[in-house]
Amino acid sequence: MAILNSRDSRFNNVAFHCQQTVEKLIKAFLVAHGVGFPKIHDIARLLDEYVHPIDADLAVRAEFTRNLNVYAVAIRYPDLGETIDAAAARSLVDVADRAWALFEPRIVALVEAEEEPAADDPEEDAANSDA
Repeated sequence: MAILNSRDSRFNNVAFHCQQTVEKLIKAFLVAHGVGFPKIHDIARLLDEYVHPIDADLAVRAEFTRNLNVYAVAIRYPDLGETIDAAAARSLVDVADRAWALFEPRIVALVEAEEEPAADDPEEDAANSDA
């Protein structure tokens, strides 16, 4: 893939990876909730159809990520997309960073909740007393 090695496209690649970061955060949130989803790259659709039913407030607060959709595919092909400059790339990194701040604590909380044994789990108590 010559496009990945082109010096002129380096900020386009930043844009692509910012989109991927947000898409993967959303998908990690859905997986942590046990929610299936189709193989799509559409952040808006993921928010509307899959995140919103679980956490409407989060879906609304993540609205600012919708503008990343354009960077999922088209930006990686010079004849289909625009060229991103350093300032635009920095702005997109800020979007990805804000999305991380929204989704990461929720994902961690879900994972940690699964790690902790239930307080009144008789099977867990019996297993621990045999040790």
